[in-house]
Amino acid sequence: MKAVVLGGGLTGRCAVRDLIENQRVTEVVVADIERERLENFAAGLKSSKLKTETVDVRDHERTAAVLKDADVVLNAVQYYFNIDVMKAALQARTNYLDLGGLFHTTKKQLELDSDFKKAKITAIVGMGGVPGISNVMARWAVDRLDSVDTIRVRDGWRDFTLNAPRFVVTWSIQTLTDEFSQPAIIFENGEYKEIPALTLPETLTLPSPIGEVEAFTTLHSEIATFPSSFKEKGIKNVNWKEGSLKGWQRDYELLAALGLTSQKEITIENAQISPRQFLLKLLADRNLFGHPEDIIPNDWECSRVNVIGTKRGKSVELQLEVLFSAKQEWKMSCAQYGVGIPASIAAQMLGANQIESKGVLPPEKCINPAEFFRELQKRNMQVNIRAPIELTE
Repeated sequence: MKAVVLGGGLTGRCAVRDLIENQRVTEVVVADIERERLENFAAGLKSSKLKTETVDVRDHERTAAVLKDADVVLNAVQYYFNIDVMKAALQARTNYLDLGGLFHTTKKQLELDSDFKKAKITAIVGMGGVPGISNVMARWAVDRLDSVDTIRVRDGWRDFTLNAPRFVVTWSIQTLTDEFSQPAIIFENGEYKEIPALTLPETLTLPSPIGEVEAFTTLHSEIATFPSSFKEKGIKNVNWKEGSLKGWQRDYELLAALGLTSQKEITIENAQISPRQFLLKLLADRNLFGHPEDIIPNDWECSRVNVIGTKRGKSVELQLEVLFSAKQEWKMSCAQYGVGIPASIAAQMLGANQIESKGVLPPEKCINPAEFFRELQKRNMQVNIRAPIELTE
C-alpha cells in the first residue's frame, strides 16, 4: 500500500509514524511546502519506506502528480486548503481523507460528492480525533437505538508536563484561533443556530487523571454532518463543547481581544502585515509549536459522546468515551496522537479497499465502528461504552 501524507506538521508527523510501522504499508510519501521541515523530519525517522516531496497544494497539477499511483492521501494541511487537495485527488483518482473542515468548509466539501462518485473514489471528511473518533462513536450508539433526539459531543484535556512553557501549541493554531473567535453553530430543535464562541459553560467530570474541566461551545465539524447522517432516526439536537482547567479559554480570548487572531493586514512603518501571521512567526521563533525537544510531554485528553433516544419504547442515554495520553517515546502530545492515529487507521482502511462506499462521506457513514475500535485499542486508545440497557451487537 502506498500512502501520501500532505503536511509535515504536528499531527501529520504522528500519522506518518503510524503508517510506517504497519507492515501492509510499503511506501509513505510525506509532502510539505517547507523543504527544511521535511528533511529534518525524515532524517529523524530513518525509514526506507519514507520519501519526501516539496509541494504547494494550491498547485493542483503538481499535487496530483505527487498523488498519482497512491492508494490514499491523508490531508494534514490547514483546512483552508481542503478543497484544493480534493480537486487534486479527483484528478489523480486517489482516495482521500482529512482531519476536519471546521463546519463551513466541511459543508462545501460535501458538495463534491457526485464528483467523487463519478471518479469511483472515496473522500472521508473529518477523520481525526474530534471530529473522527467522535463520529464513529456516535454511529455505534445511533445504530443501537430506535430513535435519536440528542447527540452531545464533549472533549477535555489536561497537561501535566513538567517545565512546560506557559503557552504551547499542540495542534493547529490556525484552527484553534478560528474555533475560539468565529461564531459557533449548534443544531437545536431541528434547526441550525449561530451563537457566540466560548459561551454556554459546562463543568465536565472526565476520567482520571483529567478530572473536572470547564467546557464551552465552539465551532466544530460534527454539527455539519450529524443532522443529515442521522436524519432517519429523527435527530433534533446536536452540540459540541471543549475545555480544560478553569480559566483555560482566557488566553485565546485575550489573543482575539488584542487582534492577534485577525487575518486582516495592518500597516506598520509602510509594511503590510497580518496580525495572525505575526503571531505564527512569533510562536515558531520561540519554539512553541509542540513541546520543546528537551521536554517529554505528559498530557491527557478525553473525547466523549452522549446519544439520547429511545429503545423499545424506553428513554435511553448511551455514552462512549476514549481516554488517551501523549506518545512519550515519539515526544508527541495527546493532541497529536489523538488526531494522527485515527487518521492513519482510516487511511489504511481506505488504502486496503476495506471501505466500499464511494463519494464524499463523513466517518459516521463509512467507517465500521467495531473494526475501528479494535485498531484504536491496539494503540492504547480504548473506547469505553456505558450502556444502561442490555444491547446486542
